[in-house]
Amino acid sequence: MYRVLLAEDEILVRLGLKNSIDWPRYDMQVVADVPNGAEAWTAYEKLSPEVVITDLKMPIMGGIELLSKIRSANPHTRLLILTCLEEFELAKQAMSLGVSGYIVKHSMTAEEMEAILSRLRDELDATFPDNSPKAFASNADIVVLKENLIKDYLFLSKYSDEEFSRRAKELELNLSPRNLTVCAMEIGSFERLREKFKDDKGQLVRLSLMNVLNEVIKIYGCCEGFHDLDNRYAILYSHPEASGEKEAEETLFRMTSHLRRVMTTYFNVPVTFGISGRQNGFHRLKLQYRESLEALERSFVEGIGRDYALGTSGALELPAVTRERLFRLADAWATANENYRATYAGYIDDFANRGLYRTRPEALKTFMQWLQAPVLTLRLASEEMTALCSAYAQRLTEAKTLDDMITLLEAYAADTIDLLDSRQRTSGSITRALRYIESRYAEDLSLRQVADSVSMNANYFSTLFKKEMNQNFVDYLLQYRVEKAKELFLNTNLKSYEIGERVGFVNTSHFSRAFKKVCGISPREYRKQWDGGSAEDD
Repeated sequence: MYRVLLAEDEILVRLGLKNSIDWPRYDMQVVADVPNGAEAWTAYEKLSPEVVITDLKMPIMGGIELLSKIRSANPHTRLLILTCLEEFELAKQAMSLGVSGYIVKHSMTAEEMEAILSRLRDELDATFPDNSPKAFASNADIVVLKENLIKDYLFLSKYSDEEFSRRAKELELNLSPRNLTVCAMEIGSFERLREKFKDDKGQLVRLSLMNVLNEVIKIYGCCEGFHDLDNRYAILYSHPEASGEKEAEETLFRMTSHLRRVMTTYFNVPVTFGISGRQNGFHRLKLQYRESLEALERSFVEGIGRDYALGTSGALELPAVTRERLFRLADAWATANENYRATYAGYIDDFANRGLYRTRPEALKTFMQWLQAPVLTLRLASEEMTALCSAYAQRLTEAKTLDDMITLLEAYAADTIDLLDSRQRTSGSITRALRYIESRYAEDLSLRQVADSVSMNANYFSTLFKKEMNQNFVDYLLQYRVEKAKELFLNTNLKSYEIGERVGFVNTSHFSRAFKKVCGISPREYRKQWDGGSAEDD
């Protein structure tokens, strides 16, 4: 593998080059990426890369000076320049130093880049006929080894405390056991960022965020960072030189503020930190990691884009403004049904009194129940209502804060009441028929039985039912049974087959097919929407 050094002060250009090119395809590996010529020269002396790709206009030391120093040190190093069209004079000056080519920033196509790198590899192969530059442990290799060490210790208990300390010393982990803190960093709007980068799997985005994170934390000394889960990163921060608690704390908050500013500038995303207590000794890291996640949970109630330190005032009480918004949700149903408004107010009171708002999983489960509740209570079982319910359920699972969830429930109440208002009121016969269905839905119920219950001819009843309910009897019964099943999924721990039996399906496969036909997803997938999945098999 040929070693590549990238020098570019525009962070997105540098990270784009580093992460979007399949370097191994050209027998190359990026061993360092730096923001200025001075750091590039230091990295060059340390790593002796075969390839240097550099911008011409950079702070501290410009590209021309860097190229001159490299060319004086080694005539065989392959040089590529990054340039803008307006830098033509500088580019001509660089060409006199024996560069192999140039890359026009922001406009170079993938095909042009491929041609340049393929030609560069041919030059390298001619310069190094045996294609065997000296073995080395690249920066990238070291980063992977460090991250694996930390994760194996924190999550897999692969190392004892003593073994971790020894391995940390061997790998020169940039971390001290004195004044240790763990910070969980959560990136907001991650999906939007992924779409912006056209990065389906999110790999490029995660790598870019990780590179920015590493660039900032190295300024603050003894820190190590790693990608934790989805849009979450973790930072192990230590301040061995701190003269006191206040100094260590001030430096930590300068770092989180710096990270938030950089992430906002380059990626336009909100960043939230959960910060553990401060301890001495690596043996406390596992506990501190859990503390950082516990502190991060407060953002669900108190809002994203802030620092939450363990031990400071937590979200023990529901904020007054949020409580008021919650209880206004009940008032939204008053125009539909006054009794239901009172019932809904009882749901909210229970939610607030039991503190179910404190964690996102509990709140999500409750809000999904509230989403489902009016469908049966207000006799709204229909394809249109199922589609509305499913759309809001999906949006609820993506909501990051309690306020976001309340906003969704406000909109859902308005949409549901509009749907209710658009319907004509059912006649007395159909209303009695609906009550009969509600009391016998789990039985082997036929249209004739229901028609008989309201003393009506079956054919006439069928026509009247479809006219008033906008769907035929069979479809309504199927819809109603599935809605009851959804209610049981949300309010009980019964298994799928037990729920299917309770709502009138003769076997599990029939239940699964019917459920998927109505909801578009399987029973297991539906349960997974609000509790992260069930242990049972489909």
